[in-house]
Amino acid sequence: MTTPVDLAKLPEYLKHQRWFSGKAWPIKSVSVVDHATLDFGSCAFSLAVVEVLYELGKSERYLLPVKPMADGIHDALEDVECLRALFQIIREKREVNSASGKLRGEWLNTPESMLSLPEPIPVRRLMVEQSNTSVVIGEKVILKIIRKLEAGVNPEYEMGRFLATRTAFRSNPTLLGALHLEGVSGGTTALVHRFITNAVDGWKYTLDRFRKPGTLEDSFLEEMRDLGRRLGELHRALSSDPQEPDFAPEPVLQEDLQRWSASIMGELGVTLADAGRLHADLENQRERLLEHARRLARVAPSGQKIRIHGDLHLGQVLRTDGQWIIFDFEGEPSRTFTQRREKYSPLRDVAGMLRSFDYAEATVLLEGNPPTPRMAPSRDAFLEGYREATRGAAFLPADDATFWVMLRAFELEKLLYEVRYELQNRPDWVRIPVQALLRMEEPK
Repeated sequence: MTTPVDLAKLPEYLKHQRWFSGKAWPIKSVSVVDHATLDFGSCAFSLAVVEVLYELGKSERYLLPVKPMADGIHDALEDVECLRALFQIIREKREVNSASGKLRGEWLNTPESMLSLPEPIPVRRLMVEQSNTSVVIGEKVILKIIRKLEAGVNPEYEMGRFLATRTAFRSNPTLLGALHLEGVSGGTTALVHRFITNAVDGWKYTLDRFRKPGTLEDSFLEEMRDLGRRLGELHRALSSDPQEPDFAPEPVLQEDLQRWSASIMGELGVTLADAGRLHADLENQRERLLEHARRLARVAPSGQKIRIHGDLHLGQVLRTDGQWIIFDFEGEPSRTFTQRREKYSPLRDVAGMLRSFDYAEATVLLEGNPPTPRMAPSRDAFLEGYREATRGAAFLPADDATFWVMLRAFELEKLLYEVRYELQNRPDWVRIPVQALLRMEEPK
C-alpha cells in the first residue's frame, strides 16, 4: 500500500498533537492501515487511519487528515477549504474509495436536517477540545472529527441516530449526519450535530447560583426540577422502541442485581485498599458501605435495563433560552464501546447527576463561600422532577423501597469511582468523595 504520510516522521508528529493520548508511552511502530485520497480542487488531502503500537504491547488507532508537504506532515484540518470539503462529503452523502474499503457520508432524512447554509460556508474552529477536533459550520451545525478510533459501533452516533429518527426527544443537539469508514479498519470518523447557540454548561450555571449568598431561589430549584424532567423524558425516549434490538428494554433479572452488587463490592475493596491508608476513617465504614451493595443483590428484581447516557453530570447539560439540553452521548471514555452500549438501570444516570451537585457544593466551599442549604435542596428538586416525569414507567423499580436501595447502590458505585479518579489525578480533591462516603446513611 502506498502510504500518504512519511511514517518515519509520524511518532514525532503525533507527540505534538493535543488529541494524541499516548504521549507518555514509548512508540514501537506506526503503520497506515487504511487511507482515502480526497481531491476537491480547492483542497487535496489524505484521510489516513494509523495504528500506533507501543513498546508495552498496547496499540491504538488514530484518524489523520493530512496534506503532503515537502517539509513534513501538515494537518489538513487547519485548512478551511479542507474542512468544507469534509462537510460536503457528509451533507451530499458521497462515497470515496479507500485502500481497503470506502468512506461514506450519511445525512439523515429528518426535518432538522433540511437547513440552508450561506455560500461560501463560514467555518469557525473550536479550540476547547483535547481528544477531537470540532468546527462550527455556518453557526448552525457543529462538525466533530473523531481523532482516536475504536472498533465497533460508536455509541454517540448510535444514540444520536436513534433519538433523531425513532423518537420525538429533541432536548439534545440533534444528530444530522456522520462520516463512516467502511472496511477492515472501519468506524465512525465524524459526526454532525445541530449547534446550540448562547449556551452555558450546567456546571458553570449551577456554580454561579451556588455562589450567591443566602438560600437558593425558588426559580433555580424549579430549573433543577426541570432538569430532572428532561432526564426522565430522555429515559422514556430511550426505552420507547421494543422493535429496535439495541434499544429494546429488557427486564432486570436477579442475576443482573447480583452482578452489579458483586462489581460494587469488588470496587469497594480496591478503593479502600488505595484510599484507606490516607483516610483511616474509611476502613471503619467498610461493613456499612458493603451493606449498601449487598442489599442490591437481595431486592426482588423489577424494572428494566435500558440504554442510558452513561456519563451524566452537570457538565453534560447546557442551559439555553430557558431550556435544558443534554449532550455528549459517547459514554464514559475509560470504557470500551461494547461496555458503553450495555443496557443498565436508568438510576445509574440519576446517581451521576446527584453526585455532581455534591461536587458543586464542595467547589464553592473551597472557594470560601459560607455553608448554606444548597446541595440537598438541589438534589431533592432534581429528583422530584425526574420522578414526576417517570411516574409509572416500566423501567423503574416497582416500589419506593427498591428504588432507594438501587439508587443508593449506584451512588456508592459512582463515589468509589470518584475516589479512585481523584487519587490518580487530583489528590487534593479526594476528600470530596471520601466525605460523601462517610456521610452515607445507614442502610435501612
